[in-house]
Amino acid sequence: MFDLKISNLYDAVDLSKEWATYTISLLDPGMEKDGYFIIPVAAANGKLQRYYFHDLTPDDNWRDWMTKPPEIVTHQQIQDILAFTTPLAATDKLLVHCHAGISRSTAVACGVLCQHGLTPKESTKLVLSVRKQAFPNKHVLQLFDEILGLENQLVKASAEVFSSCYY
Repeated sequence: MFDLKISNLYDAVDLSKEWATYTISLLDPGMEKDGYFIIPVAAANGKLQRYYFHDLTPDDNWRDWMTKPPEIVTHQQIQDILAFTTPLAATDKLLVHCHAGISRSTAVACGVLCQHGLTPKESTKLVLSVRKQAFPNKHVLQLFDEILGLENQLVKASAEVFSSCYY
């Protein structure tokens, strides 16, 4: 199995350049135009893919704090992430990051681990061991469940494993 790190945006800048062979960068829409944030770049021999979507689910009440509709992760973005991570080998080092390293990134890491043969429960436990501050985005998990044919087991495992940490 490949090595995995999950981080926030700040830590991802150096990790992507110095450690990762693959980086999945999950950012808010518009960040690519924002000069305030330093966006990670890949190491010379590394691979980097950026995906832009808000850390929301279709059920969230975004109207209280957003002036325009949010961009929620799509089926196509999850398929693209799976295509990007298909060639991961045991010698690779995968960095998955979002702004805080808590929700989008942990959900994507769970899905990619399932893609590479871990059960939903194994993937959620591994993610928790890698990133203690984890609360995976449920909609991202649902899309991985659907695409990978996991029959909602990833959402269930996540609820079981991560809820025991917070309640």
